[in-house]
This record gives sequence, structure tokens and C-alpha cells, in this order.
Amino acid sequence: MSGWNLRTGATAAALSLAATTLATTMATDSASAAAAVYYVDSVSGKDSAAGTSEATAWKTLTKASAATLAPGSKLLLKRGSTWKGQQLSITESGTPDAPITVDTYGTSNARPIVAGHTEACVSLEGSQIQVYNLQVGLPQDDGRCEWAGVKVTGNDNVIERNYITGAAAGVYIAPKALYTAVTANEFVDNNHMSALTEEPGNDDSGAFAILVQGDSSNIGWNEIRGSIAFSYDYGMDGAAVEIFLGSHNRVHHNIAVDNETFTELGTSRDVNEDGSPVDPDGTSGNVFEYNVITGPQTGAALVTRGPQEPGEEPEPNGPVLGTVFRNNSVYLTQADSQGVVCDAGCTNAHLSMSQNVIQAVKKTAYGPNVTDSHHNVFFGAQQHQMGGTNNVTADPLFDLTNTEQPLSLRAGSPAIDLGVTKFSDMDVTGRAIDGSDGAVDAGAYEYDK
Repeated sequence: MSGWNLRTGATAAALSLAATTLATTMATDSASAAAAVYYVDSVSGKDSAAGTSEATAWKTLTKASAATLAPGSKLLLKRGSTWKGQQLSITESGTPDAPITVDTYGTSNARPIVAGHTEACVSLEGSQIQVYNLQVGLPQDDGRCEWAGVKVTGNDNVIERNYITGAAAGVYIAPKALYTAVTANEFVDNNHMSALTEEPGNDDSGAFAILVQGDSSNIGWNEIRGSIAFSYDYGMDGAAVEIFLGSHNRVHHNIAVDNETFTELGTSRDVNEDGSPVDPDGTSGNVFEYNVITGPQTGAALVTRGPQEPGEEPEPNGPVLGTVFRNNSVYLTQADSQGVVCDAGCTNAHLSMSQNVIQAVKKTAYGPNVTDSHHNVFFGAQQHQMGGTNNVTADPLFDLTNTEQPLSLRAGSPAIDLGVTKFSDMDVTGRAIDGSDGAVDAGAYEYDK
């Protein structure tokens, strides 16, 4: 499980849904229509050209990053192009009605590749920027994004339908960044460690698909695989979605396979040089719902913490308040796998979990003082140390042969109609949850009766 030295890899229905949502929100006003469109081609482009047509495309991302992008402007990268060692940096901002858009052009099936930068291959410093259809990073050392694939420091930015690989943090949402949308992307093998030493202490860090230090992010409909790497401190480390300092983020409708942990949360008790707290508002109010979490390498679904174990020193990365974990499907077969872990004096103030389906080997759920746990299905583990009501201990009858819908339910599952509250309008496949076939089901799928 992750250290905290953090630098001072979707279903077709989900993708279709995201594309439809995008289409209905794209700017159509006159400012957007009049804004410039620039083209970049790594093979045939010339930085001395105008850049305003396919025939006059620029060649480098250095040139593209220096362009003045007004609200509504588009920066289009040619499919089949590759840039290594050049950062795509957007410092200008769009508006809600006229965002700045980074997308692709050309007839090749190959996405344009932005790779090989030592800090971040794509840097979004401005706000109201939308990035689509790129490949960010390469999985080998000479092409990986050494720290972040996409680094977000501005507000209201969208990262959608990209393929992101090889980074220490596929997407890094920096502190103070607000309202970032990370939707319908494919994260594969973001398995690089930014810190990996044989020195004693918990200083190893990395292998994050998404690292969230900002607030109010929307992280949904992604496929996330292979966020796992060797660690001297932890044996293996990594997470699909790591939340450290971030609050009020919603993580939903993701398919996560073979990530060391799906999510780990923490805050910092440290202070800056001026005496101000590193995390002044704490880490709180993060919601996880309708996620599918599985794979033989996955060690845990959720790891969070309270303030302090009785008789011990205060938890340095706690407390994390108000975490909500609901309607998730978890199937873990690793020998030491644990579904949900909330230690360091964790109580209902720190964790609420409902309507999940969790099958694991070592522990289904750990939080001895947590009682806000209800209408869950637990199965298969050696231990269960959490209170609650209306929970069921029984085989969830996952359909393990359905590769298109992993962990969907078979007829007779105790998860069917177990739920009492509809938290989303659709399940992880995009199927409507409308109550027409009975009560809400536990887990990430509504069973099609």
C-alpha cells in the first residue's frame, strides 16, 4: 500500500455516454466559431508555417505550446505523429461556453503520441481546457512520462477518451485544482515509481493511474489496469485512484483490474515553512460508487484511516473524514487481499459503506468501530471486523465468465434487490436504474431480470 512521499493504465456504453455528454456541452456560440484552429504534424509540419491548416501545420509541441489560444481555440495533433521529450503546455484559459480544445485530425487509426518528458508530458495550467483522443506516454523508460502523463493545475479541465500509460501518475491533479473531469480514458500500466530507494523508511511512491490532490473532481467511466510496481518498503505499491489532500471528489463507474489498491486516502499533519498546514481543509467527503474492482494482483479495494489507534502515536496521514463507499463490486483472489480497510480508530465519522458486494481472501472489511455499514454482501474472507445492519454473508454469484461485464450477477444472487437507495441513475454498463424491475441491487450492476 502506498507511501506518502508524493513530490514536494469503460465499457462501450460508457464511452458512448461520455461522447454524447461531450457533444451536448461543446461550445456553439459565435466566439467559439471564430476562434483559431491550429494543426501540428510531427512528420511533415514546419514551425515556420502558419499552422492554421493541415497543409501549413506546425511541427513541434514547443511551437504549439507558445501559441496564443483564445477561448474557443482548437489545437489539433495529427494522428500517427509522435513527440518525445516535448511538453504540450496550455497556459491560457477558455470559458464555459468556449473552452480551449486539444484533439486530433487525420485518417490514421494511431493516436498522436506525446511522450518522454521528465516532469509532465501534458501540462494544463489554464482553465476550461478539454483534451481528447491522445496517447500520453509510452511504457518503456525512453518514452515514459517520468512524473505525470497529464498534470492539472488549473480549474474546470476535461481529460477524456485518452490512452495514458507508463507514468508515475497517469493524471496528476495538483493541490488547489478544482472541478477536473477525468472521464472515459484508458489507463494501462502506469507502473513507474517516482521514488524507489533501499533506504529505511516509507519513502517509496508511485504507480498511480490517477493521483488526486485537488478537490471536486469527477473521475468516471475509465478503464484502469496495471497500476502496480515493486517497492522496497511495501513489497508492491500503486493505486488506480490515490487521493492525498483532496476532498469532495467523486470516483464512479470505473472498471479497475490488477491495480495494487483501487484507492487509498490520506491527509498530512505537516506544516509549511510559514507554519501553515499543508492540508488546511483536510481530506474529506470523497465518494466511491459503481466501480468494479478485481484482478489477481489487486491487494485491496479501499484503504483509509481515522486519527489514532488507542495507545499509539497519531496517524500521520489521518484522519480522513466522510469517505463514502457504495454500490461497488469487488472480487479479489490474492492471498492477502482485503476489501475495505479503515484503521487508526476509524469510526462512522470516517467511513460509510452500503450496497457493496465484496469477496476477498483475508478480510472483507476492517473497521471495528464502524457501524454505518448496511445492505452489503460479504463473502469468502478469513475475517470480517466491521459492524452494521442488514448485511448478508453469502456467495454473491458473480458471473466470472463474462469478460465484457466483469463481476456482473448471476440469477439467484443475494445482491439482487438488496439495496434500499438509488444513488445513481445508471449502473456501470450505462443501464438505467429506474426501479421498474424491483428494488435497487447491491454492487455495480443492475441485474437484467
